[in-house]
Amino acid sequence: MEVIDNILRRIQSEGYFKSVKRYAYLPYDLNLAMQVVEAIGKSRNPNFVIDDENRFTYENLVRWVQGDNAMMCLDPETKQPVPGRLDKGIYIAGNTGTGKSWALEIMSVYTTIDKIQIGFGKDYNGKDILGCLHWANVRTDTMCEEFSREGTYDKYKQWKCLGIQDLGAEPVESLYMGNRVDVLRMILEYRGDRTDRITLVTSNLPINHQKLIDRYGDRVASRLTEMCNYFEIKGADRRKVRNLAPNATKSDGASNAPNK
Repeated sequence: MEVIDNILRRIQSEGYFKSVKRYAYLPYDLNLAMQVVEAIGKSRNPNFVIDDENRFTYENLVRWVQGDNAMMCLDPETKQPVPGRLDKGIYIAGNTGTGKSWALEIMSVYTTIDKIQIGFGKDYNGKDILGCLHWANVRTDTMCEEFSREGTYDKYKQWKCLGIQDLGAEPVESLYMGNRVDVLRMILEYRGDRTDRITLVTSNLPINHQKLIDRYGDRVASRLTEMCNYFEIKGADRRKVRNLAPNATKSDGASNAPNK
């Protein structure tokens, strides 16, 4: 019935039951793409390198950006490669200094090369709502500081694509005008209930770690698993490794900027 169709279109236009639509940007050369990604990283820090510890993550982030159905991620329980989903976001876990935050920053720059388009559901007339697969990366403590200063975090709920850096490093509660709020819990719950948002996350905590569940609750932990393709970057703290290099001295002008 036309009346029902109109009602459903209106519901979708309000953001309910929308789904992210990905478009395949094929063919592309994975080897060339990886060279470009490494060049982007080196332009920020000459010490950046793609190696055995981060190659799986970067290769599949490229596939994810390009809309390639061959994309893989890790099963959070077994840590074995499994098929990824292009309509989901990204969660990268790793110890301090392994390069997880840099991965989101580098890949955000990579998306600007071809201005990858993505569909964020349909409008009231049934047309795709198009946007770019590009995101700003914001530290969790910055989000909390903004709430304490301005009393709102609405923009982080509404952005179509959002990169959340260092989940778990922020204060448990933020205070504004006597109101105490767990800012990241509220943002993640909201975005997890929407199917027209892409959320990317880095954290020291694995996505199924008990500390993450204790910190944010089962509701958020469950939504993160539904929202994101999971990756881990292992290895030593790359900043410390560089600092221990035999030719590095305090006076040689070498950069110790973190491969975050």
